[in-house]
Amino acid sequence: MATISRTYHNVGLGQLILAASFVVWLLFFPETATKFAWPIAPPLSAMFLGTSFILRAFQGYHMWRAQNWYRLRWIRWGTYGFLAVIFSGTFWHVHEMNWGTNIIVAHIWVLAYIAEPLILPFIEPRDSAANSPVPAEIKLGPILPGLQNTLMIIIFVSATLGGLMFINPEFMDTRWSWSLAPFDARIMAAFLVGVVLWAAKMKLSEDWIEIRMGIQGFALYASVLFLVWGLAMFRGQIDLGRENVWTYGIGTAVMAGLLIYYYQKQESAAKKIQASKMTTSA
Repeated sequence: MATISRTYHNVGLGQLILAASFVVWLLFFPETATKFAWPIAPPLSAMFLGTSFILRAFQGYHMWRAQNWYRLRWIRWGTYGFLAVIFSGTFWHVHEMNWGTNIIVAHIWVLAYIAEPLILPFIEPRDSAANSPVPAEIKLGPILPGLQNTLMIIIFVSATLGGLMFINPEFMDTRWSWSLAPFDARIMAAFLVGVVLWAAKMKLSEDWIEIRMGIQGFALYASVLFLVWGLAMFRGQIDLGRENVWTYGIGTAVMAGLLIYYYQKQESAAKKIQASKMTTSA
């Protein structure tokens, strides 16, 4: 089994603390987001980013606590994609950051997203076991076709939205459910690009044990996106005259439902496989 270093665990803890702080600030106090590392406006963009950092906090927790690399391998591709886009978006708009009004948070943001992509390649497991097949004794079964198809839908939708947000945020502003500033859109794109590559890695995995944690994270992310949209609708924060307001809400609800449904299906199949192994060994 691949060895996970203490340094890797510590980076996960740091990611958890930083991401959780951003969740609290941006999701629960979005009206103050103009004082963030850069002025995020409108509050709906801050709430989207706050929700998205839940996924990063989820990953950071498991990087900190997990002992089994097979359960973490799905994180690698998407993390590098996320970091590459967030690094590019930050440096593209670095002149717009709150250097004069909140220089501490601005520096924390820039330094964090310079350090992480430079450190990670040197601390991830690189021994011969890192990419080896899952041992037969801990396998939980193949990934169901329905879940494979769901991951393909996630890849397609997230790649389209993330690409447009990063390359042409002005166009996306005319099609999105709320007004988008270019800086906000490019940071939002980082999460969508990450989702594309996390989902792609999961789709290419062979066993449920390798992606179980990832599907948990995706289901949590889609569910909270839907709940935040519903709360914003209830509070009248979303302009119904904007494009794709209902598409956004229905899309996140359907995706959350599919992920939860197939998670339960995979868990049921895994229990049968485990029971069969116990019977055979007996």
